[in-house]
Amino acid sequence: MDVTRPLGTYSHFYWLMYLLAAAVLVAFALGVWLRIRRWRRGVGTLQERLHFWPRRGIDLIVDLVSHRRFRRATHPWLFHALLVWGFAIFFVGTLCVMLQENFSLPTFSGQWYLALSLALDLFAVLVLGAVFAAGWRRWIRKPEELSDVPSDSFVLVLIAAVVVTGLLLEGVRIAQEPRPWSLWSPMGYGVAMLLAGTDLQTLLSVHRGLWWGHLLLSLGLIAAIPFTRLFHLLASPAALFLKDETAAKALVPLDFSDEEAESFGVGSIEDFHWKRLLDADACTGCGRCQVQCPAWQAGKSLSPKAAGENLSALLAGHSLNGNLNESPVSFAGEVVGEEALWSCTTCRACELYCPVGIEHVSRFVDMRRFLVLTEARFPVELQTAFRGMERQGNPWGFDYKEKALKDGFPALADEPQAEILLWPGCTGIYDPRCRQVTIAFSALLKLAGVRFAVLGAESCCCGDAARRLGNEYLFQDLALRNIAALDKSGLQRIVTTCPHCLNTLNNEYPQFGGRFRAVHHTTYLRELLNDKRLEMAPPELSEAVFHDPCYLARYAGEVAAPRFLLDTVTRNPVELEKHGEDGFCCGGGGGRMWLEEKAEKSVADVRVDQILNTAVSTVATACPFCLTMLSDGMKRRDSEVRIADLAELLAENLIPLEKGGGDGKQGPSIDHGFYYDSDCKEERTQGNRRRG
Repeated sequence: MDVTRPLGTYSHFYWLMYLLAAAVLVAFALGVWLRIRRWRRGVGTLQERLHFWPRRGIDLIVDLVSHRRFRRATHPWLFHALLVWGFAIFFVGTLCVMLQENFSLPTFSGQWYLALSLALDLFAVLVLGAVFAAGWRRWIRKPEELSDVPSDSFVLVLIAAVVVTGLLLEGVRIAQEPRPWSLWSPMGYGVAMLLAGTDLQTLLSVHRGLWWGHLLLSLGLIAAIPFTRLFHLLASPAALFLKDETAAKALVPLDFSDEEAESFGVGSIEDFHWKRLLDADACTGCGRCQVQCPAWQAGKSLSPKAAGENLSALLAGHSLNGNLNESPVSFAGEVVGEEALWSCTTCRACELYCPVGIEHVSRFVDMRRFLVLTEARFPVELQTAFRGMERQGNPWGFDYKEKALKDGFPALADEPQAEILLWPGCTGIYDPRCRQVTIAFSALLKLAGVRFAVLGAESCCCGDAARRLGNEYLFQDLALRNIAALDKSGLQRIVTTCPHCLNTLNNEYPQFGGRFRAVHHTTYLRELLNDKRLEMAPPELSEAVFHDPCYLARYAGEVAAPRFLLDTVTRNPVELEKHGEDGFCCGGGGGRMWLEEKAEKSVADVRVDQILNTAVSTVATACPFCLTMLSDGMKRRDSEVRIADLAELLAENLIPLEKGGGDGKQGPSIDHGFYYDSDCKEERTQGNRRRG
């Protein structure tokens, strides 16, 4: 006797089954085509996202199998994985039945059949458990971030019905005709035991009814995919495969040479890139992006999830209240309110935690571009910042010679043998507190014998804030000015104390022909310590904690170097609950440094409260924006906790070598009191007024 189960019991109905299946496939294809037609309303081409497709395919398979993107957050993820793995097993089982029954291939017999039967039963139980867990979360716990769409509940019930009818069908079959290997289908065998003693005719009638019920439910589930949230089964893998990992790091430039352009940025659905429209349909409504968004946690109205769901609703032809939408809607400023748009810090937490690869940051910046460039609608305080960048090359509008040369940073013309170009960024030059970081870092470079120079008066703001605030025209002007100056310098290695400058130099200037090699100052300091060009005294700090800048950890992927430095300056380094790539934003990114905080609670306040919970006295960071925002936050809390850059902490612990650095010169002495210079305090007050 072959080890298998009876096949072809209802073969005389197969013509009807195939007819129904064909109808379902037509409906399925129609639904998919309608979705694709919606995406084609956007701009751009598919070819833009097909480079390195083999690697994309491998990454997609790993994502789907391992569910690694789901596991980043504290949200429950296992039940979703069980659903995916379970239906993958169900598909394999159905395929094996079809191949053996229609093509006489031994795909559902022998030892393979026994293993597959066991796997099908086990995963049926696991899938039911997953449905129960999802239902409990959706109907009982009801977390705020989880979308509440009626069709989502319908889908859960439909999945459960398909699995339950499948198990009952198997149990009735075993009760009709038990086999020695029936125990390899333990759930079906258990159902058969419950049916022991039932007459054969009743079993045959029940089996026929269950067969038709299971078939119709299964076909109904397939037909529902393009018309419910289940469509993410197709859209999410597509979004992951076509994801641009550099979308937030290198925003797409606008073409200002197009004389026929009537607007810039995204004001309506048709202005979006087609991938943003695909992302809207790929969203699962899990709310991970919303929960992790620092602006949302600070009580602001920004919700990356809501923006995507509203876009999906409008794509489907509905207004936000669910009625038919007969008139065009301005997306920027209306569907996503202006207060919400200007709340984004571009920290990428939403993108890091999104399990389906949605590109949130680019979506918000594109809408800011529309408000700034097309409608000239932006917070009034940005006028000063934009004007300063345009006229003086920095958001403060300060003159370079007045604010920078007095600190003695060597200009390139005075240091022709420079190894590196020091790029302190406009904040590291013009902000009196952040300039102390530049002074400390330059002192470390001198002690290590590193010849360095700054561009001097030719340098200007890198343009990060201008670009992320939506002023793309101003950014491109600043970028071209800097690229010309950097090309003229002849120095290819740049060291910067600002992670925002780091991202702009490495990822965005190449769009305009500027290809340079920039590293963060923490990375460079680790190199100097490893090469023994600097030697450190035993740590003086008893304990300290490091706050990861978003643009260093999430954009540049650098989390090791700062911790290496922290280990050299403190005996007991402490980690915040949210650290590394999972760190929490200071609130200064995305141009928020130049915007007034109108809410009662800021993003910086949330982060400061997290820091105060650690009860440490010193917080190290490695970004001028973080230094400013956290220092201001501590002042609002009347806290004595010190905020300092890692370069400053290293300068305090440095041992000058007997013969100085690599150039054979005695290293300079460092005044450990420069942080609290009275002139610095006065300039700092003026700087705060400029910043708003």
